[in-house]
Amino acid sequence: MLDGHSSAALAFTRSLGRAEHWVAVGSNRGISSPADRSRYCRLTVKYPVPSEDASGFVETILEFARKNGIELIIPITDWTVMPLSKNRDQFQGVARLALAPHAALELAADKFRTVSLARELQIPVPETRLIHSIRDLDSATALGSPVVIKDRFSARWEGNRAILGSVSYAYSREDLKRKVEDRLKQTGDVLVQQFVPGEGIGYSCLATDTDVCLPFMWLRVREVDPRGSGSSAQRSIAMMPEVKEQSNDLVRRMGLQGICMVEFKRPHIGGPPVLMEVNARPWGSIPLPISCGIDYPRLWVDWLLIGELLSREIEYKTSITCRRLVGELTHLEHTFHGTPSGWPIAYPDFFRTLLKISVPWYPGMRYADLWFSDPFPAFAGLAGWFRGHTRFFKPKPRSPA
Repeated sequence: MLDGHSSAALAFTRSLGRAEHWVAVGSNRGISSPADRSRYCRLTVKYPVPSEDASGFVETILEFARKNGIELIIPITDWTVMPLSKNRDQFQGVARLALAPHAALELAADKFRTVSLARELQIPVPETRLIHSIRDLDSATALGSPVVIKDRFSARWEGNRAILGSVSYAYSREDLKRKVEDRLKQTGDVLVQQFVPGEGIGYSCLATDTDVCLPFMWLRVREVDPRGSGSSAQRSIAMMPEVKEQSNDLVRRMGLQGICMVEFKRPHIGGPPVLMEVNARPWGSIPLPISCGIDYPRLWVDWLLIGELLSREIEYKTSITCRRLVGELTHLEHTFHGTPSGWPIAYPDFFRTLLKISVPWYPGMRYADLWFSDPFPAFAGLAGWFRGHTRFFKPKPRSPA
């Protein structure tokens, strides 16, 4: 299990450990890894930061797999997926990689190609422009305000290193020009996209070589950054047939295999959900479907190792809310600093948010990180968060992202 700092890695470690698999956890050197502290982690390995030394990362994992007889390697984040996928031939006869076909991973990683494919499938998407130079901004004047400036890739690989992607907002023509110029110097192209205010909706599944199975759907209750990011709390909801059909079409056309998720926004002003992106890898809120009855890690590993999938669809629990403590604290920190300058829609109020997240439990609540039967990962995560916030909630100037 790689990316031990991530919430998905912890969920995998616990799920597979409870299923009596032997689990080792890998993570970046010099970073806190809560999954290392799990009672289900049997061995750990530290590797070079993949975005800074991809070949060193691959060599470390390959050596560890050979030395310890590792049967399956599961990368969690974009920083480990692509280096392993590009070097998958080196792992033949050593260990299996939990990866979709390389061409499918490249397609899902490219946000512009994903939007283009969605348009072809008649799936609603935000108006999006691919910008190669400042002159191309003339076509972006009709996108409204704010405008989203988004890198085409979460990680753009150049040789042995990666340029990490970013998302920001522009509130004026001058602001847009300045931020686009900055990204073009680093990446060569950038996406300028219509801002879609609305609720985040997630759809997940397990794609085999013949079918799309185990559908699950949820609503984002709170996002770590209220302007847009991964969620700190989410709630399971009943399946929306239209979103399921569109997501399955997209997954099939991309040629994805394994567990994946498709993210939508449900606009506040009404209308159909709008596609945001596709993750061809595990995602941060995966503890929620596990709590609701779809244990993706165990089911995926059973399919990979023994070719067995007991059920193609499982009736899951709805109205289950799953929270991650560190994410909730970061969300609260954002609300403490107030509405960012220029933000056009309602922003969470600090005291109301404090009241909501201060409720430790209610029927249907689960925790992604805090387990009484496995408490140390949560303690490690909280300790790391507070170490980085020694002057917690210190007021600081806010400027548009």
